[in-house]
Amino acid sequence: MRMLTSTRHIKIDCVFIKALRMKYRSRTDIFASILQSANDPKGVGITTIMYKSFLSHYQLKKYLSIMLENGLLKHEAEEHLYKITEKGLRFLQLFSNINDLIDTTKEYST
Repeated sequence: MRMLTSTRHIKIDCVFIKALRMKYRSRTDIFASILQSANDPKGVGITTIMYKSFLSHYQLKKYLSIMLENGLLKHEAEEHLYKITEKGLRFLQLFSNINDLIDTTKEYST
């Protein structure tokens, strides 16, 4: 996957981290972060996703439930691993395309 070059996003170990001046992440940003964390053919455990996505266990469980229900992730119960689905990969691609179209580096007045 290609590197995103933006002053608001830093790509470290396939995880998007908002710059310190950003206080909140949207649900879409969090979904993308979780999917990026789970983007490993072998699958990843819940702790790995928690640390890479900067979410508590409670927060992650809520998001995982939504993502599993919508087919963005699949859970390999016997191995206790989460894997990204084709739909999840498509979501990441669209998320990247949208970020490319919108200049998120500007501060907009409200």
